[in-house]
Amino acid sequence: MKTEPQRINKVVPRVALSASMGFAAYWTYLYFSQTRHIFSPQLDPLPVRTAVDSEFTELSLNVAPGVNLEGWVRMPKGLGGAGSQLPCAIYFGGRSEDVRWLLTEAHGFKNLPMVFFNHRGYGHSGGTPSEKHLVADARAIYRWVAEQPWCDLNRISVIGRSLGTGVAMQLASSAPVHKLVLFTPYDSLETIAKSKVPLAPVSWLLRSKFNSTECAGYVHCPTFIVLAEQDDVVPHESSANLMRHFAVEPLAAKVKGTDHISLPHDPDTQALVAHFLT
Repeated sequence: MKTEPQRINKVVPRVALSASMGFAAYWTYLYFSQTRHIFSPQLDPLPVRTAVDSEFTELSLNVAPGVNLEGWVRMPKGLGGAGSQLPCAIYFGGRSEDVRWLLTEAHGFKNLPMVFFNHRGYGHSGGTPSEKHLVADARAIYRWVAEQPWCDLNRISVIGRSLGTGVAMQLASSAPVHKLVLFTPYDSLETIAKSKVPLAPVSWLLRSKFNSTECAGYVHCPTFIVLAEQDDVVPHESSANLMRHFAVEPLAAKVKGTDHISLPHDPDTQALVAHFLT
């Protein structure tokens, strides 16, 4: 007859093996599904407007063989005449964002020419998103803007929102950006992921880490960080940690009555940003 210690000695290895297999399966799932979790385009892109306002010009930018990004230039009425060179801002959207919303809700960005493209795999842009591809695309967009006759090369600013702040940070750390605006930025995607899935070896599994703290010391342009009053996506502590790493201390504002989703849509927020940039 088996004693109690003998039973335990047989059961414990089985439990440990089952637990190990369970963790391995979970980690495998996380590894292969991370693109869908990190980059989450809307399943139904916003409808294409049949009559685009005269302030907007539709674009298609080829960034890689077979990969075109859909985008727009917004040129406020009365600006962009022959021979004029203007300051402008490039906007990079968030995790689930179709930037087409700016066609109807950019009224607070008064007198500010803007360029905005949907990330790869977002809206009607081709390709598959990844950190490497989004950053490469951002640099291609920056080069395209710099070549435009209406653009003042010395006053190209960058705006990033949520996930897009990681893209904006890498661009601003390696290109002559005039000013930088970050809506609800994070220190790194790795830090955020560790808080969401504490039992996973995130450092090993995560392919797109968007470590903005590593970039911050190389950002020397004036920077404005805009936070939502309530944010259940990017903790304020994550934004505060990023701010401590900048070479030049950024300005910061927390907008009352806003959350992570509503912040950039708020007309008062847009007016603050436009004032900072112009």
